[in-house]
Amino acid sequence: MEPAVQIFDTKPLLRPAQLEEMQQQVKIAEAKLTSPHITDKGAARMQLIRTRKTLEEQTPRAPVDAAEEGRMVDREKSLRDELLTGMPSQEEMRKAPPGAVDKHMGWEKRNKQKILEWKNLRLRLMPGEREAANLERFRPVGSTLSMDNAVVSTKQIYIPDNVGDTVTFNDEELAALRAIKPQLAESIGVMSNEQRAVVKDLVEGLLGKPTPAETVGRGKKG
Repeated sequence: MEPAVQIFDTKPLLRPAQLEEMQQQVKIAEAKLTSPHITDKGAARMQLIRTRKTLEEQTPRAPVDAAEEGRMVDREKSLRDELLTGMPSQEEMRKAPPGAVDKHMGWEKRNKQKILEWKNLRLRLMPGEREAANLERFRPVGSTLSMDNAVVSTKQIYIPDNVGDTVTFNDEELAALRAIKPQLAESIGVMSNEQRAVVKDLVEGLLGKPTPAETVGRGKKG
């Protein structure tokens, strides 16, 4: 008989930024209680009690010992594997093909408690790490849905095998091209390799970079 799986608490815990903010609120509430300018000390005291209570209840606690840490690590890994099964991919979330919305809503409904438990485990196991509870870091990349009729269409560019090295542009070159010829910059993706090479030589000339011909010429002089 397999041992029962330990389910950890799903009550929301404070993330690092929220924890810092709550700790600051406690300090502010304490200062109000001792300030001579605050006349309603009763209200100030109640505010301090509420703030301290929230901080106490929602602060992520480290494992009490190595045994609990081991169980938490195993549970986090198991939950993550379960959550990634059927999780809408980055491409599906970005392009929204038919069926993507239903897939996301169904996945979220099935896994609501598991997501909360996983986030809590991550916050407890990795205190102070800003992105510890960010499930997006693990979202699958490829899609299992057809991209036909997607809300955000995909432009695919096919480059023949015999064109040699593909001519590419860095950020500086693209920015320079957009400054002088915006429409030309937008059409780079549909140009042939030879056309891109011509445009690249033009841009490099504008930026003061040596063209391939100039580079060869300098080599011969040397």
